Amino acid sequence: MTREPMPAGTGPHVLRRINVVTVLTALREGGPQRVADLVTATGLSRPAVSRAIDTLRAEGWAEDADQRSGAGGEIRVGRPAAVIRFRSEAGHVLGADVGPHKILAMVSDLAGNVIAERREDTHRLRGGEEVLRALLRITTDVLAEAGVPAGDVLSAAIGSPGLVDTKTGTVTLAPSIPGWASIPVAAELRSLLACPLSVHNDVNLAVLAERWRGTATEADDLVFVQWGARVGAGIMIDGRLLRGTNAAAGEIGFLDLAEHRGPDGPHIVTRDTMGPFERQVGASAIIELALAEAERQGDARLRELMLRARPHDDVAALFDAASAGSALAESIVDQIAARFARGLAAACLLLDPELIVIGGGVSRAGARLLTVVERHLRRRTLVRPRLALSSLGDTAVALGATRSALDDVERRHLSPDALGASR
Repeated sequence: MTREPMPAGTGPHVLRRINVVTVLTALREGGPQRVADLVTATGLSRPAVSRAIDTLRAEGWAEDADQRSGAGGEIRVGRPAAVIRFRSEAGHVLGADVGPHKILAMVSDLAGNVIAERREDTHRLRGGEEVLRALLRITTDVLAEAGVPAGDVLSAAIGSPGLVDTKTGTVTLAPSIPGWASIPVAAELRSLLACPLSVHNDVNLAVLAERWRGTATEADDLVFVQWGARVGAGIMIDGRLLRGTNAAAGEIGFLDLAEHRGPDGPHIVTRDTMGPFERQVGASAIIELALAEAERQGDARLRELMLRARPHDDVAALFDAASAGSALAESIVDQIAARFARGLAAACLLLDPELIVIGGGVSRAGARLLTVVERHLRRRTLVRPRLALSSLGDTAVALGATRSALDDVERRHLSPDALGASR
């Protein structure tokens, strides 16, 4: 009887590769394990698990864990069963957040453990060229601190404000960093790192981080709203990032929700200014509203607080004053929350997310802000999603960049097509 040839992409060699990935995933998620444990965890036969381990050992992704002593440090007698571990140190990735206020770069192993990080304030940097030089310097420094040669980085990802062409790694619009859009960021960094490097919108990376290690680990339909000087959103539907045709999905800062029109009619959206929604609820808008109300009502104390906060767009003082019993501060918080809820309502009605996570500088106001926003949102939506504050603080973008770089490593090195391909 003539055996029909198996179609491309099938056959024993493909099955072996899938088994290798299955065992590797069990090691990465479950930590060091014995062969018997891996048989139970994967549902594979013992010979299949043993062959997969041999492949992973040969390719440097797994090794025997040290079994010379027990968990309590006691010396073990006899020959214990081999325990296999994933070699997370077999490679490293770089993730960085480049913004108008800071650069934060992280080096992580393949388990996502951050082994070194560097942070620098960018307030004093003048234009894109200085930001680029700072990024290159910080990248060199953080790799040196981690003890990882630049040529050994397997993948890198960078987060940037504005619109990003992810295919070319070019920032096409970044009003918050003058001159940044004209800088060949990806090309400059690739010359230093000599590895695959991608550039992404910062809020899109933040939503990846929230689902990886933040407050959204169980949510598949998620909106992350970055609420600071600028306002933007990262959107995840069915566990997949939604970027849009021009990578402009989530630019809610440009929503025009004004109830009253000025003498020139509706706000005209332009690429080099803040959007209408940002002008209503951004950090500087909050401070200016508080200043105007404090002057109008003769509240010298609140006015002084806001004048000190203005240079840094720090709205914490307003929320502190509201918590301390200032009726004026509380009314301003309520007004801002009502404006913000109108923008959130638009996202809720269009996307029906399970969870909305609020991050950025304004989110530092804490649970008080969340409570007021939720109260106003309740009246504007058919189905109210859960609201939560980000638990990652200002590390969300850099962590999201790390997650993106790890995903790239997994696709190129730890997928069925890559693992055991020559065996």
